Amino acid sequence: MREHDPRLSEIDCHDARRDLSLLVDLECDDACRSRLEHHLAGCPECREMFLSEHRLKAKLSKSCCEKAPPRLRERLMVEIRRTTVTTTDADGTTVIHRQTTVERRDLP
Repeated sequence: MREHDPRLSEIDCHDARRDLSLLVDLECDDACRSRLEHHLAGCPECREMFLSEHRLKAKLSKSCCEKAPPRLRERLMVEIRRTTVTTTDADGTTVIHRQTTVERRDLP
């Protein structure tokens, strides 16, 4: 006798619809993916919603081809490399902020 796979436990439409974007974006774990795929196989309404989200994401991906201007891209990269460190003293009242920027190093 085959043991029941707990990843395939039933989920309702509310839970499935809540997590559809995770499946569309390929961000769910194996258990979540299995539950959603199992639900979609038996629920035409949720399956159509999933397919609609999937088609919308594909269209958006194709239409968003513009690149930011070079100066804006550089400013964004500087902000991404900037790190803010926040620490609190043992008494829990004093906060120390320190900000550093990681230097860009081009590979040879």
